Amino acid sequence: MNRHELVEMLRPGSRHPGARRLRQVGYVVVAAAIVDAAAATMVTGQRFAGLVAVPAAAIWCFFLVEWVLRLGLAPEIAPATTPWAARRAYALSPAGIIDALCALGPLAIVAARSAPVMSALLLFSSLKVLRSIPGVHLIARVFRNERRTLLSVVTLFALVLMISAECEYLLESRAQPAAFGSLPAALWWGVVTLTTTGYGDAIPITFPGRVVAGLVMVCGIAVLALFAGILASGFAAEIRRRDFLAAWDMVARIPFLRDLGAATIAEVARLLRPQEVSAGSVVMRRGQPGDCMFFIVSGRLEVQVEPPVTLGNGDFVGEMALITGEPRTATVTARQDSELLALDLADFRDLAGRHPELANAIEMEAAKRGGSRKLTSGPPK
Repeated sequence: MNRHELVEMLRPGSRHPGARRLRQVGYVVVAAAIVDAAAATMVTGQRFAGLVAVPAAAIWCFFLVEWVLRLGLAPEIAPATTPWAARRAYALSPAGIIDALCALGPLAIVAARSAPVMSALLLFSSLKVLRSIPGVHLIARVFRNERRTLLSVVTLFALVLMISAECEYLLESRAQPAAFGSLPAALWWGVVTLTTTGYGDAIPITFPGRVVAGLVMVCGIAVLALFAGILASGFAAEIRRRDFLAAWDMVARIPFLRDLGAATIAEVARLLRPQEVSAGSVVMRRGQPGDCMFFIVSGRLEVQVEPPVTLGNGDFVGEMALITGEPRTATVTARQDSELLALDLADFRDLAGRHPELANAIEMEAAKRGGSRKLTSGPPK
């Protein structure tokens, strides 16, 4: 393994095969840390503390090596003005702080030699998986985009909470001084009721108090539904935006498509479906109906004909079945991990009819590769 491959493995969001394997190993190590933390708090684990400490030490050694590598290679992973600036930026970032705390775990275990400290440090390592979970960044972006609307809902929630707590305090304080004898106690009831949790530790017993409680329950459902609706619409919009940008980036990397113009690329990007296939996977099989064609963004595909044909970045495959309507004439497999863009039959015919330049680009690329495939701009006759 050379230095460049190591940097790619440690780069956040990298699709390098080594990066994927490292993330998988990281998940296994974190899972082992959680299991070891749970064992450290059990009577059996405390009785055999030495056995529990052995896997804990191995886990923390893994974290220590990873932290040292990320810190040392920070100038290449995330370049900055100077190497020390890149290392400082990583060390002070949330991910760097979590990595550092996890890496210093062995020292804390040796110093404390206590099960609670060891279990706490092991469980803290579960935060490391946040770096490799794409959904975490998506959640943060949705909250950032919808912060003003969400703030309005939170303000409404707080307003309803204060009014309901004050009303219950006035109506129930004499009848139940223990449960509603103060405004903070009534606020606790308000939080439990508005969130529809319903612990049952404080219940209005007067008729006016129960009427207010019923209204508060209805308001709580409405406010939470509004909050969930805002988040759902925000997630849907952000996912559409992310998928469009990812498809645009892939289309722009295909040589003969990136010259079609921004409007055509945008329309194609909305229709293409990104797919990732692992080495050895069958992309299409001979004899199957041709329901889509594939553009190769990265990787290698092999068309199993005599002699076999290897396709690489910028090539496409499967268009003849869409044009003629006949079954696939060859089996295509992935020789290595590949990124593909799939265009289904209906979208293909629609695009070919409305954008002849796209059909011409595919025809010219096929001719350039020496193929005899002929593409028409409309559906097969």
